[in-house]
Amino acid sequence: MAKGIGNGLPLGAVVTTPEIAQVMSQKLQFNTFGGNPVCSAGGLAVLRVLDKENRQTHCANVGSHLIGRLKDLQQKYEIIGDVRGRGLMVGIELVTDRKEKMPAKAKTAILFEKLRGT
Repeated sequence: MAKGIGNGLPLGAVVTTPEIAQVMSQKLQFNTFGGNPVCSAGGLAVLRVLDKENRQTHCANVGSHLIGRLKDLQQKYEIIGDVRGRGLMVGIELVTDRKEKMPAKAKTAILFEKLRGT
């Protein structure tokens, strides 16, 4: 993962199981950021804010509400084939046919343009 963990600073992280971490710790590892101390301090500050402000819980609650509302819209509009996600990482599948799962390419393009505000 990257991006959000550094709040704009070039920083990345790996999340894995203890078993995989143990194996990987015995290998030579490198990354493009090379342990920059300024970026590492920024990442630590982001993690502290996330913890202090209970951002994970908040995102889980808001995301659950969002997914519920989107599923309500799915019942109303045939174009919404699926709604799925976790927290605020949410996906909506737009289709021309729910059974065949045919992507609604043209209508999706129109929606993208409208959401961009152009």
